[in-house]
Amino acid sequence: MQEQTTLHPIFNHKFFAWLTLGISFMLMMIDNFFKMDKLVGSWHIVMYLLLLLPLVYLIWKKKLENAYVKWFVPLLFVFMIDMFYYSNDMAQIFLPIAFYVIVALLYITSMHKVHSLYQTFIPYFLVLGVGFAYVAKLFDILFLKSDNRLLYKRIGLALLITLPFLGLFIALLFSADKNFSTFVTNLVDFNYSFEIHYIFSVPLYFFVYLVFFTTSLSNIRDRSSIKESIGFDQLIVAIFLGMINFLFLVFIAVQLPFLFGEVHLPTGMNLAEFAREGFFQLMMVMGLVLVIFMFIMRRFKGEKISMFLLAGLLVQTILMGIISVKKMYLYQSIKGATVLRYYVEWFDYFLIVVLALGLLFFLRKVVFSKLLDMVVVLGLGSFTLIASLNVDAMVASHNIEKFKENPKKLDKNAISKLSIDALPAVQGSDIVLRYYEYSKKRNCYNFAEYQYGYCSTLAHYGEKQYQKYIYNYDSGFYEPIKGQGENNESK
Repeated sequence: MQEQTTLHPIFNHKFFAWLTLGISFMLMMIDNFFKMDKLVGSWHIVMYLLLLLPLVYLIWKKKLENAYVKWFVPLLFVFMIDMFYYSNDMAQIFLPIAFYVIVALLYITSMHKVHSLYQTFIPYFLVLGVGFAYVAKLFDILFLKSDNRLLYKRIGLALLITLPFLGLFIALLFSADKNFSTFVTNLVDFNYSFEIHYIFSVPLYFFVYLVFFTTSLSNIRDRSSIKESIGFDQLIVAIFLGMINFLFLVFIAVQLPFLFGEVHLPTGMNLAEFAREGFFQLMMVMGLVLVIFMFIMRRFKGEKISMFLLAGLLVQTILMGIISVKKMYLYQSIKGATVLRYYVEWFDYFLIVVLALGLLFFLRKVVFSKLLDMVVVLGLGSFTLIASLNVDAMVASHNIEKFKENPKKLDKNAISKLSIDALPAVQGSDIVLRYYEYSKKRNCYNFAEYQYGYCSTLAHYGEKQYQKYIYNYDSGFYEPIKGQGENNESK
């Protein structure tokens, strides 16, 4: 195994070493000096592309030890498209977090020799304390004397001659045309004023990025061997699985009428309360069973007792998943759809599919590593698919269509709180999508705030059904700034 402070040989290539340094510098500049909106805007996309650039370069040059990394990079590009197109909470809040986590994992495991795909997402954590040693070695490589000194001298002379003229031309063109100066100002949106925190943040951001790139790509590991596991005590497993199976069997027996279409309401409970009760708890049960299954499967040696009891547990848990989905369907048929209800329903489907495939893999005695690979691929694929759906428009169109014959039951207030993604779905209705006084409207002429989905939707449909609401302390209601909004919301 290599010493922790041995820099990866890829950095001996001057181009890649300078590329890493340049990207770290540009990321530091964007973080510190370019104004960035709280929501995902153009500068965020530039940052994401810069973060991926070294990884894409290594994939292109076939320098990665982990061959599975390249299959996940396209998902990250899909994430970026979703973030630049959708304005819902998934795309603007959760997707950026998922992007950074996956990017970090791909870098950390990119130089690992692995035997299975799932190992890409189970990293050996880095020792960042030696990160400055990596950076020191990188600078040694960058500034060592070489035979190319004459070339560097010529490039330096060219820049020395060019930069003053470039500055002069920029100043003249700024003065020559107001549209050009406004375009460049909005594009860069550079913070010219010096702030005291830059003394600490500028070097910190620069070295954090540089340490991350050098340390993660030098984190060479050999994880290709599969360790032999020891089987569980079958008496303990039999008692554990047997008692859980019995409990689940009793629960399924009670739920059989509902499973086959009959609803027996408990005393004092209406249909909506009955439908709402249980699907979150049943999802938690399915998740726990999946963890138990993975834990036992890790040390499964083909024992008949474990096979019978574990298969029974999975079958009963799948039935619980079907019950949970039926309750969600029933609840949505009464109350309508919401973003959360859609996500819960889809997560139910995901757990049912994983449990069913797990049962199939288990009965066919597929090796445990392949089962984990299946879970990772299915999980990331499902997450990417859901993130790529216009869920706000789906909610709005579903509810408007559902309550078309009985509009009084339509919760217009709930729809009005959806993002601008729902604007196409509310056309032809009297519903106005709201952004409140404490919410910021994007400036589509500013590069930092520009987002294609938001700006193209607003340009196409206009602001008639997308208005800012402020709180009126005299009336006690939120009211639109322009026009007469309906369905004002009490604070």
